[in-house]
Amino acid sequence: MANIRTVELDIIQPASGTPAASLGHGTRPHGTLQRRSHSLERVDTIRYSDIGYVDEQGNPYPPYVTSAFALDRGLTLTADAMGGSHTAGSVTLTNPGGALDSLLTTRVNDHLPVRVNTAAKQWDAVRRIWCDPPSSSLRPVFAGLGKSWRPDRTSVEIDLLDATYWLDGTMPVSLYGGTGRLDGDSNVAGKSMPRIRGSVCNITPVLIDSVNYVYQISDGPASVRMLYEGGYPGGITFAGAVGDIYASSPAPGTYTVQSGTAGTWLRLGTKPVYGVTVDAVGTFRSGAAPVNVLDILRQMLLEDLVMPAEYIDAGWPSTSSLAPWAGGWYWDGSEGVTGQQAATTLLSGLCISLVPTRTGTLLPVLLTAPDAAAAPVAELNADLITDITAATLDASLDPPTWRWRIGWQHNFTVQASGSGLHPQAPADRQAIVAVADRAAVWWSAQIKSHWRVPNDPALITTALASQADAALVAQRHGALWGTQRRLWAVSVPQDLAWGIDLGAVIGITAPAPGLTDRQLARVVSEQIRATDQFVTFQILV
Repeated sequence: MANIRTVELDIIQPASGTPAASLGHGTRPHGTLQRRSHSLERVDTIRYSDIGYVDEQGNPYPPYVTSAFALDRGLTLTADAMGGSHTAGSVTLTNPGGALDSLLTTRVNDHLPVRVNTAAKQWDAVRRIWCDPPSSSLRPVFAGLGKSWRPDRTSVEIDLLDATYWLDGTMPVSLYGGTGRLDGDSNVAGKSMPRIRGSVCNITPVLIDSVNYVYQISDGPASVRMLYEGGYPGGITFAGAVGDIYASSPAPGTYTVQSGTAGTWLRLGTKPVYGVTVDAVGTFRSGAAPVNVLDILRQMLLEDLVMPAEYIDAGWPSTSSLAPWAGGWYWDGSEGVTGQQAATTLLSGLCISLVPTRTGTLLPVLLTAPDAAAAPVAELNADLITDITAATLDASLDPPTWRWRIGWQHNFTVQASGSGLHPQAPADRQAIVAVADRAAVWWSAQIKSHWRVPNDPALITTALASQADAALVAQRHGALWGTQRRLWAVSVPQDLAWGIDLGAVIGITAPAPGLTDRQLARVVSEQIRATDQFVTFQILV
């Protein structure tokens, strides 16, 4: 059986010429554009392979691919549970006799789609030849974007970018011009507007007009649940929502709120003596109001980061059952925020990694201990495994952890007792604002007694709003990492590997310690090399 790999690259033929008017006396109306004065930009697809391929439509894939790719994908395996790992390599094409010279000099390929597929040629025993498979049998190995040509004397290399490339960009924000009123005064000129997405606790609003005591809390619609002065909720009372916050000044001891798609502001009737903080709920400018953390991240990628919808995997719906946990976050605008930073912040501590799929989309994957009743997607044994070696777990997870502390309802403004707090601030509020995070805890006395130096990760700050949800997440961390885990690198033939993806549960029996009896394991990383006939998975047992 001969495996083939195909590479499809979208390229652009740039527009040429410029529109011009001609005097068409007697032939066409006066002042019409010249015919064929210029050519419009056009997107074409070029196709290559490593050993040659022709599909059933007669489209040839010349054997110009000399080095197809090197890909690595993985889930988070650290105690802080932040982010995922993913890298993409490059595609190298041979340029025999300068066959690609014209293409390289006249076509643009920068940040355009690239697709890598694989299939097996079939042996025709009658004619004694290898036959090309139909295009419908091609399996996706990689889909993403390619960077600009990097030609050498006899070859050209194209670096690959996976779907996580969209997370590298800084999310667009509105800036204060410093011209006054809602555009801010000179103190905030050039600064970014704050942003609330979801439910947040004790944030400090941005003072944009120090003369009229006008503050902004978000760049989109938001509702103020409670306003505090030095932790005291009764000193400044709500006087109503207004359409124009500058139309009239609120009465002393009150505040008004203006909220809409352009942002949310509040105005105080008197100068506060202590620091002003609020509890609030923010939505998106489009009107979308997801409640759960994972749903908020999805909408942020689409709306705030302006990621094309086709890069969101079909398995990631707008309301996901993967993590039905309410929460939110506040960005005060003091620094730029990339999509990667937003994803890391919102997914921190949730046992979820955002990974690129083989089809070029982004998909959140939950990492939990395998359920004994789970149906494995594959059974691996000595007949199928080509190689197995031990891999090393992160030092924060080996030895096992005896305690997990998962933060909830993050306090964005820590206010220690003293002159900064109102003398009438209630005791329960003082307790809340005194620390950045309250924690839900899982712990195991058995692990602590069995290991001389068990791991004890620091408290993990999350975007969760509920103690019950944080407790559930802590239990999941405990079930996964509160026992001795082993990491194995297992190599299997490529044909088998395409049916196994990250996060999948597999059954494994192998001649290795702890694996001689069948065990359930979870796939946590994948390594593909184009020159190899196998794929290496890392599995957590």
